[in-house]
Amino acid sequence: MVIKTMKQQQTGFTLLEIMIALAVLGMVLAGVTKIFVTTGRYHTSQEMTMEVMENIRAVKQLMTDEILSAGCNPKNKRRIGFEPDTSDDRFDTDANSIHFTRDIDNGDGDALFEPDGDAEEPEENIGYFRGTTPALADMLNAGNTTPGTLYRVSFGASGVNSQPVADNITDLRFRYFDANSNEIINPTNTVDLDKIRTVEVTIIGQVQNTARVSTAKRTWTQQFRIRVRNI
Repeated sequence: MVIKTMKQQQTGFTLLEIMIALAVLGMVLAGVTKIFVTTGRYHTSQEMTMEVMENIRAVKQLMTDEILSAGCNPKNKRRIGFEPDTSDDRFDTDANSIHFTRDIDNGDGDALFEPDGDAEEPEENIGYFRGTTPALADMLNAGNTTPGTLYRVSFGASGVNSQPVADNITDLRFRYFDANSNEIINPTNTVDLDKIRTVEVTIIGQVQNTARVSTAKRTWTQQFRIRVRNI
């Protein structure tokens, strides 16, 4: 009997084949990593842009609601409305800031509309300005693109309270118009201030990390006009 022995042929990868496969795999992984990084940056930039837009829209709503009621004076016991220049530029009514009063409450804390003939409660004496801090020395004028904070100011018996309402604001500008839509430039006295019927507000916000966003998407501008109802 003849026994035939069959040899099993064993095959494998050569060193060259392994090196080529590793090189291809490296290129694929590099491409996938780049896609993930790019996508992450895209989402981050989108999130920062949306945050700026949402913050400024919220400020627009707040300012609109309050400026609409500037000059509310149903008792007519004293002058109430846009406030004239003071020694503190944060609390003027000009291109850099706005300051107004309204008689909407008697201070009893019940959230009802109860005018009492004055504007001495904190929510009746309001202002807005921009600065790197609330201090007068750190106030930023209109046109100065240094990023700063938009502050809402309330005046009351306990003093002045400056509350930050939006960060990374690179410009804040106010313009004022009379009943005939003529612009009132630098209304420094009560005669000019009492002619104000419309306030135009321009707010420009900037994303928190400009290095991660294209130049075209680093800032967002909101400009709106408010027709004053009570003057």
